[in-house]
Amino acid sequence: MDLAVDRYPQSVDCLDTCSEDIEKYKEYVKMGMTTIKNSLTELLDEEQIHQLHILLDKTQRVDLIEKGLHQHFHGISEKRREELLSEFFASKPYRARRSTMSRTIAREPTPLSPEMLSWQTTRHKNVLLKLKKGKSSQWDAMNVIGDQYYHLRRSVRVLYDPKFMKYCNESILAIIGNTSFTQLEDMVRDSEQLEHIWNKYQQIIGYLKNEEDQLTAEHYGQFCRKIYRLLPIEQADLMSWLSPSQRFRIAEMIQDPEVDDSQVYEKLYEFFNKASGDAKDEADEVITLGCRKFIAHHLGDQLAEDIEDLRVAGGAGSSHHTAALLFSKHYEIAEAGELAHQKRIDESLSICKRIYLDYDGSCFCNGRSNTCDPKTHVCQNCTGGTIGYQCEKCPDDLQLDKSGVCSTPFDEECNCHNHATECMDGMCQNCQGNTVGDHCELCDVGYFGDPTKEKECKKCPCPKNGECSYNTFSNRIECNDCPKGHIGERCEDSETSYQPYTTEASTITLVDNQL
Repeated sequence: MDLAVDRYPQSVDCLDTCSEDIEKYKEYVKMGMTTIKNSLTELLDEEQIHQLHILLDKTQRVDLIEKGLHQHFHGISEKRREELLSEFFASKPYRARRSTMSRTIAREPTPLSPEMLSWQTTRHKNVLLKLKKGKSSQWDAMNVIGDQYYHLRRSVRVLYDPKFMKYCNESILAIIGNTSFTQLEDMVRDSEQLEHIWNKYQQIIGYLKNEEDQLTAEHYGQFCRKIYRLLPIEQADLMSWLSPSQRFRIAEMIQDPEVDDSQVYEKLYEFFNKASGDAKDEADEVITLGCRKFIAHHLGDQLAEDIEDLRVAGGAGSSHHTAALLFSKHYEIAEAGELAHQKRIDESLSICKRIYLDYDGSCFCNGRSNTCDPKTHVCQNCTGGTIGYQCEKCPDDLQLDKSGVCSTPFDEECNCHNHATECMDGMCQNCQGNTVGDHCELCDVGYFGDPTKEKECKKCPCPKNGECSYNTFSNRIECNDCPKGHIGERCEDSETSYQPYTTEASTITLVDNQL
């Protein structure tokens, strides 16, 4: 107050009106009550929460509810606000208390027909057989079937989706009614966040008066959300295989400001590689199925299957290829603004990249580049006109030749006998290897051979680069025109003295069987 009087006299009146509140705050601090409130119910009473749920039910305006909640979140960090919002949407104020004997209260599911399960392999059936021997409930078996179906290839699922969708629609509609079912359909059609769709479903079944209906509806919901592919995937799901001590170590690293994300992922990779026996099998299953599910959910089934096929096929540079394919597609969608929770997705994809794809950041560009984009991992500055994730192909109007350069596609109709790579209007261009002709079918002047049989055109053994031809009678090469005063097959004799014509050609021996 003294400071205000000296330096900011205009604020004194304002401070006087606040003095009572200031004193209360001082007492509040003394009592040690400045700790962060831990739950939504410490910030809002039950009636406030109830009224917000009623407003949400009537308006379906999630943004309006979030705005109302934020009015109660002053002084709370952004991260904590998000957690409290999730807590609200997960709350069910009117939900009746459940009996501890919930499994005996819930009705048994309508049996799935044998035709609906004809996709099951022996491995699938054995898993269910073990459940049956362990006296598990029919709902336990349904959940396992849901998991199995979720991880089927898309080409298989499309054959069975109509029957499973019909089964789920009819089962859920019979319990929650037409109006509530339509609300859920609209949310799915409008691509609402999965958490909001599931929370809405929880709220709907929470209003059901019959506890048996509530429990049966929840069981159907757990099964059918796998059929509808409405399962949210979180980063924590990909780390559930860690031991308690390993989780503690990862948590420490995440909190340490001097440790960057890549070091955290390397530590996860280290834990994964050190696992053995059942722990290794569990880790591999969690990572493989979790990443496939995560990629399919955020980037589409087809991409998830393409990546899995490439990963299983292996080969040189396969881990780089799959990483480039995954992240280029990811950033393409992200830049279009079609992904929510971007940071969470980036973190989960980084785990999948390092463990599921086994990608260590190396750059494999088929010898046509040595640099890759740090975000998408796609090769940059490819040589020879090549393009692609790994400089592995040419633009559509070109083809990759033996030297690794993209050139004009060769027209097979030209039939250049492998002596030319360019063709125009049915005629070979720039015949090589001393060949000539529309189809490079002849040897040039001063050369002999048969280019049509991919034979080399060799220089004629005649003086002064003279022409030569093949004598079919003697099966030998003969010079066509000898210099004046010289005779012989290769002009090697003199007409008067029979002295050899002393040229390089005169020393060439017989060339039988050259054609």
